[in-house]
Amino acid sequence: MVNFKALLKKSTLVGAAAALTMSLAACSGKTSGNAASSDSPVNIIVTNGKGEIDAQFKQAAKDFMKANPNIHVDVKSSAVGDTLNMYDKLTASGKTVTIAMFDPYSAVHKYKDVGMDLSNEKWNAETTYALKDANGKVIGFPFAVEGMGLVYNQKVVEKATGGKFDPFSVNTQDKLKALLDKIKASGVQYPVSYQTEFWSVGNHYSSLFLDQDSDPNVILDKLKAGKMDLTKNAVWNGYYDTLNLLTSKTYNKYGDRPLGQYYDAAHVAVGKGDSAILFNGDWAFDSLKAVAGDNFGFMPVPVDNNPDNPLNNKIAVGPTQVLVINKKATKAQQDAAKKFLNWLVYNQAGQDFIVNKAQIISAFKNNPNKVTNPLGVAISNAIAQNKTMPFSTNYINPSDWSTIIGPEVQKYIGKQESRKDLAKFLESYYKSHQE
Repeated sequence: MVNFKALLKKSTLVGAAAALTMSLAACSGKTSGNAASSDSPVNIIVTNGKGEIDAQFKQAAKDFMKANPNIHVDVKSSAVGDTLNMYDKLTASGKTVTIAMFDPYSAVHKYKDVGMDLSNEKWNAETTYALKDANGKVIGFPFAVEGMGLVYNQKVVEKATGGKFDPFSVNTQDKLKALLDKIKASGVQYPVSYQTEFWSVGNHYSSLFLDQDSDPNVILDKLKAGKMDLTKNAVWNGYYDTLNLLTSKTYNKYGDRPLGQYYDAAHVAVGKGDSAILFNGDWAFDSLKAVAGDNFGFMPVPVDNNPDNPLNNKIAVGPTQVLVINKKATKAQQDAAKKFLNWLVYNQAGQDFIVNKAQIISAFKNNPNKVTNPLGVAISNAIAQNKTMPFSTNYINPSDWSTIIGPEVQKYIGKQESRKDLAKFLESYYKSHQE
């Protein structure tokens, strides 16, 4: 580019104008000097909150840039487990992030002023998982669909049951207990390895009761209004009855000391077949597969003994990460970002990146690829069979439910706090936290 300060020192206005015209033409790559041309180079920054797919995401950006040479995509990945830090860090340094990856709750609340309206984008026709704001406008492109429930080791369970196992057949608490007894009878002393990290027992397990309404916000609104007595709510109590069973000394490998850092040990136990069941999501497969080549699947978490209760027949599934396009980006950057999102949905290489390279369940029905991760396969099958309910974690403040509510659930598991105390704590939290 030409030094414009030097141009201003030119002795004649005509000479400066001529030089300026030439510089603009050089920047645009066209002799006409049309700087607003759609062929002008555009730089966009994309934050990737899933650090475990950093290499795959950056390769996808390279593939996209080959097909779109005038768009430069700079992928900035957060460390694993730190999904928001990179966006905040870049913004604080004065950089504009064009596409930001957020968890759904943060996109709708903490970063509600970031995302532009994507309601008219073509890809909305290919998915039911687009994230909408409080006004019903689509602001989030569903990037990663995940699910959670009772993960089980298929080999161990089928040995105990004596044949092919249908995970959705365990649709009451009594049937779950009977399965645990069969597993014990088959020679597995502790059928369950329950890891009680605060995030797992808090924002994951303890949010499931919100799905008693098809829209979890209905239950949250009642809590915020102080119109819900959890001690009298059958579903809320039902989930903790099941938790009592899963963490008991009879069935849980860590029942004598249920509170501890058992994440890795629990996955090793289930992966090796020393135990059969743990509560987690499809992200757990990375830990399980490192131990064994066995197949794994998902069972719903039963809340009562009514086999017709939808909660007993579904697993929680939804987009855990969404991509938003920044309102503050330039029009050219926003257009480039839209092109990138369309590439992920409609281009063969984009489809391949999501499912085959990153092993992420696509939120888009036109993607022909299927994940090979057995837990991902189980979720895909549940989606196809309409056996899913909302991913409840998306409706709560995941940080608070981990660091504030999680420890209270741990106290309950450790018998340091009554269920009534836990209910009172959660109700008090929502009376003072309205978002």
